[in-house]
Amino acid sequence: MKITTLVLILFILAAIFATYPAFFKATPTAAQEETAPPVYFAGGCFWGTEHMMSLVPGVIDVTSGYANGTVDNPDYRTVVSGTTGHRETVKVTYNPAMVTLTELVELFFSSIDPRVENRQGNDVGTQYQTGIYFENEQDGEVIKNLAEQEKAKHAAFKVEIAPLTAFWEAEEYHQDYLIKNPGGYCHLGPDDFERARQTGKQEAPRKAEYRAIKPQEAKERMDAGEEILIVDVREPYEFAAGHIPGAINLPLGNLVQLAQSQIPDKDTLVFLYCRSGARSRTGAMQLVKEGYTNLYDLGGIINWPYDVVKP
Repeated sequence: MKITTLVLILFILAAIFATYPAFFKATPTAAQEETAPPVYFAGGCFWGTEHMMSLVPGVIDVTSGYANGTVDNPDYRTVVSGTTGHRETVKVTYNPAMVTLTELVELFFSSIDPRVENRQGNDVGTQYQTGIYFENEQDGEVIKNLAEQEKAKHAAFKVEIAPLTAFWEAEEYHQDYLIKNPGGYCHLGPDDFERARQTGKQEAPRKAEYRAIKPQEAKERMDAGEEILIVDVREPYEFAAGHIPGAINLPLGNLVQLAQSQIPDKDTLVFLYCRSGARSRTGAMQLVKEGYTNLYDLGGIINWPYDVVKP
C-alpha cells in the first residue's frame, strides 16, 4: 500500500514538472509585454532632454549617453572635443501601452529647433547636433514618416534620422543631472516639461497632501535609484557641519521663496528633513500648501542610516 502511494505521488510530480517549463515559456513576463525597443533622442545638451522624457507617463527609463561616433567608449572630454562625431543622446525605454513612439517623437520635435545644425540654445558643437536613432527598421519607418511631416513645416531641416550604430552610457554625474542640480543650465523650459507630463495616457493627478516617510524606507528607495531631491531645512551653519550626501540646503525661514526657484517642478519627489523633526514637519506643511504633490517628511534625521558629509 505504501509503495503504491509513493509511486502515485512520484507520477503526479513528474507530470507537474514536465509541464512546468512549457507553462513559463508560453507566459511572457509583464516586462516583456510592456517594454518596446528603446528609441534614442539627441536634442542638444542631454540634461534637459533626459529630464523631459523622464516626465512622460509610460516612460520606464531614460539614460544619458553618446550615440554613434567613431571612438569606442568615449568620455565627456573626448566627445566635447568635436572630433569623434558622437551626439549627446538619451536612450528612452517605454511602455507602448502607455505612450506611443509617435507621441515621443512629436514631443521631441516640439522641444528642439530643427532648422539649425550642431546647436541648440546656447550650446554649440557637433555633440549638440539633433537626431533620432532607432534599433529596428519598423521603428525607423515610423520615425522617418514623422520626420517628413515635420520637415514640411520648416524652410530648413537639419535633424539626423538614422539607425543607431553605437550607444555609450555617459558618466554618472550626467545621469539625472537636473535632479541633482535643480538650478543647472538647461535650454528647455517649464513649458517643455509640462508638455511631457501631458504626453501619453494620463495617470490620476497627484494630490498635495502631507506624507511622512521612515528613514529606513527612504534609504531603500534612494538605494534603489529613484530620482529623489533631498532637502535640508536647517540653517546654513548646521548644514555645513554635517548633512546627508546630495542634499540641498533650503533654510526653513526662506523655504517657500527658495523652493520657487530651486524646485520649480511641483511633482518632484522630495524628501525633506532637519535634526529634531519639528522644522521638517513645518517645512513639509508649507510646501504642501504651495501645491507640492510628491513630498515626504523624513523628519529629524541626519545620521543613521545615512552617511554624513562633514567639512
